[in-house]
Amino acid sequence: MSKLFLLPAILVPILIGVIPFFLGVGLSLTDWSMTTPHISFIGLENYFYLFQDGNFWNAVLVSFQYVILAVTIEMLLGSLVAYILSKNTRGQWFFRSIIVIPLTVAPVLSALMWKLMLSTDGGVVNYLLGFIGIEPIAWLANPSVALFSLAMIDAYIYTPFVALIIFAGIQSLPQEPYEAALVDGAGAWHTFIYITWPLLRPLVLVSLMFRLILSFKVFDIIYATTAGGPGNSTTNLHLWTYLNAFRYGDMAYAMCVATILFVIIYILSRFFVNLWQKSISYM
Repeated sequence: MSKLFLLPAILVPILIGVIPFFLGVGLSLTDWSMTTPHISFIGLENYFYLFQDGNFWNAVLVSFQYVILAVTIEMLLGSLVAYILSKNTRGQWFFRSIIVIPLTVAPVLSALMWKLMLSTDGGVVNYLLGFIGIEPIAWLANPSVALFSLAMIDAYIYTPFVALIIFAGIQSLPQEPYEAALVDGAGAWHTFIYITWPLLRPLVLVSLMFRLILSFKVFDIIYATTAGGPGNSTTNLHLWTYLNAFRYGDMAYAMCVATILFVIIYILSRFFVNLWQKSISYM
């Protein structure tokens, strides 16, 4: 009887995860389209066309560029913020409280807020830059700047996530190794390399893995600000899947792109899980 209580935990992931995934992979092997009444099996034809499609490779490039930009900024800023928050100075309770504010707002709302702030006409960012003599910048309309602007918006929203994880790790560090290092005359750099970093590495890898996966899947920030433009300079794989499915009506091709996106995320996940397992095995 007690085993029946485990049934929902088993059925729910199967119903909302496993079955839709295999159904989607199966549909990617058909010619399913909104304009055709019948569905026919065509095998790997969609995948052959996919790997010859320049728009697909552009979406892959944009996805990796976005992830590298956003995650690099978030990890660096998050680590710095976590270090500052760990210092027991006056008023730290206030900063520890407000750091979570970006996480309490829906990402799409934060993206729309930044879209207004980065507007070429009347945006507060260009208005402030005007005081130091800098001409207005088309933050979201210039192909060479738009992707960086989106990465900065992503960093504003999710840097607190990284900071909180690393801050929690710093707060939980044992003091005995530091006391021993101080007695042995170890400097700040050696203390960080041989004590702090090995102890924090599992938490850093966890935050890095989560941010990589979520950055590859980002949709709301891009759609709410640039909708993939200008041109296709900010169209990532997730947005390219959406456009093929609901704008062009090619559902089978969209499922094909979604399958490739899943494969990329799965490979990255396994890589970082293995790194995490190795890091905790050395502790």
